[in-house]
Formats: sequence, structure tokens, C-alpha cells
Amino acid sequence: MLPPGCEPRCNACGHRSLSLSESLNQKHSYLRTTLSPWADRLAEVLSVDARQRLGYRDKVSLAALFSKGAWSFGMLQRDEVIPIPDCPVHSANVNKVVWLLAENLPPYEDFPLHRVVISGKQLTLILKSSCLPAVKFSSFLSEQLAVNGIQGVWLHLFPSSGRKVFGKGGWHLLAGNPTSTDESGLIYGPAAFQQLIPSLARQALDTASSYLRPSRDSILADLYCGTGSGLKLWTAAGASVIGVELSQQAMKLASLNAPEAKLLVGTCTQRIPQLNAWNSSFHDNLRRLLYVNPPRTGLEPDITTWIGCHYQPERIAYLSCSQGTLKRDLLQLAAFSYVVEKIQPYDFFPLTRQVECLVLLKRV
Repeated sequence: MLPPGCEPRCNACGHRSLSLSESLNQKHSYLRTTLSPWADRLAEVLSVDARQRLGYRDKVSLAALFSKGAWSFGMLQRDEVIPIPDCPVHSANVNKVVWLLAENLPPYEDFPLHRVVISGKQLTLILKSSCLPAVKFSSFLSEQLAVNGIQGVWLHLFPSSGRKVFGKGGWHLLAGNPTSTDESGLIYGPAAFQQLIPSLARQALDTASSYLRPSRDSILADLYCGTGSGLKLWTAAGASVIGVELSQQAMKLASLNAPEAKLLVGTCTQRIPQLNAWNSSFHDNLRRLLYVNPPRTGLEPDITTWIGCHYQPERIAYLSCSQGTLKRDLLQLAAFSYVVEKIQPYDFFPLTRQVECLVLLKRV
């Protein structure tokens, strides 16, 4: 039986008909098969209480559809928008915001909305246009959004908007504040990636920190560092830290969240010369540590070589959202004398098939 409010045509939550134990067992079985060389070091999947599997998602990206004089928002499947106005995994505030938008936005001809992104307390309306709309954003809607927890409302002009969520430039703050602060004190903006379940995300970072043991006698490279949740933790422990991230917006926020860290904008491969210069500026007797949280494509090939041949950290914490590329990277790191000590899976996306893994490695 599907949860109340669940749209049968939506396929976003592949485990929605499973109990918590059934879902976790399936995920663990999948990991044992996919990561079979290290199955003996695979821990049980950590999740939330069964009651917290619903209403947890306050970060969503929804396609917009204007049909028969009304707006609806939902999942894009094979070029069809499946409306999900009462999605049970969305938080109550997200569902309320969706309803407010549907009832109060101007029609498509005046407001060519293509996608809505809610990131915690920041809301972005993505228009398939290069020009600002002639209609003014409703003050009533702004007030109602604020009542429901939205602190910043953005208009993002993206004329070629398709499956890619954000384009370059075209950002206009319509109402409220440009940034918000989460429960851990991390500053974030409208386009910042954040884990959906803060308690599990913090648990994963704490596990990585207890394994790496950053301190004043260590240096730590944080690759694909995002807005700096890890950077903030490593610098607080006294380590000398460098972070690399492709997104300029994310790095602006990282500079606020971890002002003591050295930051580099670009792909990790592009920043290898600067990483080498940073590494060589420290004495050899300092402990070298590494934390990586790459996208689904995994580590860039040149970065794997840099890790094994140049930086050579004594310990690595690797948070992965793709077990296929994770297996590839672990096998390549093994060639550089890195052994897996533990794989800790996390159920960051309850009711879905998605599972993420924190891998702890050391150099022997």
C-alpha cells in the first residue's frame, strides 16, 4: 500500500511500498553485491526511525506545468509532468508552498515558469526566458511564503532551461534574504546542495572526522567541498585545510562557513598545480589527510593519480553517492597501497533506492 498522498504514476521513490527493514535489507544486499571485494567490511545501513521516513524532504526540484488555466508542479517523467501536490515525503511546508504557488502565480504567457526549486528556506522560480517578466511578484504571495518558512525568493532567468536545473547568471532576488542558515549554523543559498536529513549527514561527517582525526599537526585536502560543511569541522579541529569546488556560488558560501580554509574554484584536476604548491609548503612531518565527496562520476582520473603519487595521505574518508564509480575508484586506490577499513552506508533518501557510502581507507 502506498503512503497517503502518494501519486501512483510517480516513480521517484522506488521503495515506497516497502517497510523500513525491507528497504534497508535490499540496499545492504545491493551493496554486498556491488562492493563484493570489501563485503566483509560493509556495515549495516544507518537510517532514521520508521516514523521519519515521511515528510523529511525540504529540498525539492519540481517541473512546472500550466494547463487549462492552472499551475501544477511535479516530477518530469519522459517529458510528462506528473503533479505531486501532496507528496508524503515532502515536508508540510514544501507542500504548502507548492499550493501557494499554484494558486497565486500569473499565467504562463505572463510568467514562463519552467521549474521550481525549494532549498530549505530559499525558493527559486526558474523562467524559460532571458527577460524579466512585466508582471510584478505578488506582495501577498511573498508574505504567505514567509509565513511558511521561505526567507528568500529568487527569479532565475534560464532561456535554455531543460533537464539542467540552473544556468549561469540570471539571478534576481525578488524578496527576502539572499542566504539562510541551517540548524548546524551553515550558511546556504538557493542553489546550494544540502543533505536532506541533517542528523544523518552530521553523523557521517562526525564518523569521517573521528577516523581522520584532524588536528594542528595535520593538513587536510577537502575535494568537491561544496559550501563547506566539512571545511568548517576540519578547521575547527585546528587542521590546515584546503578546499576545491567547481561552483563559484558554493565557494562564496564556503568562505563564510570556513573563513580559515584556503579555497580554490574549479575542477579538482584544474587545481592540481595549486594543490601541489599548497602541499609542498608544509613540513613532511605533518600528517596528510583527505576527504572527498565527488559527484556521481566519482574521482577524476588525474585526481586519483595525484592522491596516490603526489599527496599520499595517510588516511582518506570518501563519501560516495554512486557505488559503480566508488568500486572503480577503490580498486584504483588499492593500486596505490590504500586498503579499505570500513564501509558505512547511509539511508540519506528514505523510500528511494538511493544509498550512499562513507568509505574509510588507510595507506599501508
